[in-house]
Amino acid sequence: MAKLSWHEILGLITELQKRGFDVVGPSSEGGVVKLLPLEENTKLETNYVRTLNSPKDFLLPNKERLFRYKSTATVTSYGLKIRFPTVEGPCPITIVPEYSPPRGRIAFFGIHPCMVNSIRYLDKVMLSDPADPYYKARREGLFIAVLECDEGDEYCFCKSVGCEKVPNGYADLSIKKEGDGFVVTPRSPTGSSLLMEEGVEQIEETIPKMKEEYLFDAKDEKSIDLKDPANLLEDCTICSSCTVVCPTCYCSDIQDRFSLMDPSNVERIRTRMSCQRKSYSSIAGGVTFLRTKNERFKWRMKHKFPFSERMYGISGCVGCGNCIAFCPSRIDFRTFLGRRVA
Repeated sequence: MAKLSWHEILGLITELQKRGFDVVGPSSEGGVVKLLPLEENTKLETNYVRTLNSPKDFLLPNKERLFRYKSTATVTSYGLKIRFPTVEGPCPITIVPEYSPPRGRIAFFGIHPCMVNSIRYLDKVMLSDPADPYYKARREGLFIAVLECDEGDEYCFCKSVGCEKVPNGYADLSIKKEGDGFVVTPRSPTGSSLLMEEGVEQIEETIPKMKEEYLFDAKDEKSIDLKDPANLLEDCTICSSCTVVCPTCYCSDIQDRFSLMDPSNVERIRTRMSCQRKSYSSIAGGVTFLRTKNERFKWRMKHKFPFSERMYGISGCVGCGNCIAFCPSRIDFRTFLGRRVA
């Protein structure tokens, strides 16, 4: 354990960069706090409650190319022509081995425990067999310096979902503000080497104070099905902001894209998708399973709680409150799943 000044905290970031890490941390931009690459002109923010984005944006980007392959499409004088299988045999399609795993190591510096728990959830999803190779490549060698949270705002509810503490094995350093300085504790061998101390210490984590506390006693699938969210969603604009700012939403869409200038080269792109969009549950034949916003809202609640708890053993919600705080209508799902107790 060491007592460090602000200048020494910045020195830790510099040392991580020297060791080859791309350091990401909270910084003020445009009136909000966001996780950004901490470069020369980016100031680390330590007095904040929430960030607009999350580690997901760096571990599982909004858009990425999975690979390229050769198609049998050609351009003729009258447009695009695609060769289809014939009686002579299938079309020859050569897969070009252009898969390139992401390179570099990421260090999250100054994120709160709820965001660390979101990484734990994404690990459960993306590293389950078979592991997603793109996520796995970014996840390997990850460094996490946790900034302990003293008090949440009216939208925080991490204690209600058991995400107020850092899970074991998910922190290299623990940082706590104390007066004009910071108390920094190593929680892994990598953290000890950075702090130039020997050993890994077990600490009593700060439990953040909640302005409001909730008991979620109606989060099972049956209870969600029986409830009507119509009044709650009266002002919903279907903007999907709730899923965009959620640190654990991972649904995606896969598209094959080609250029008319060179249609034989096709890129397979993965882009983020929201379950709150009508197109999310649309299939061939014009069939849509989740037709109304009430149905899509219930689906999101089921995915966060009973589905995730059954499949991964943990909740898909970390209680960060981003979906409420950044919703233009401030739609609050907490009373839908339970009740306020404090």
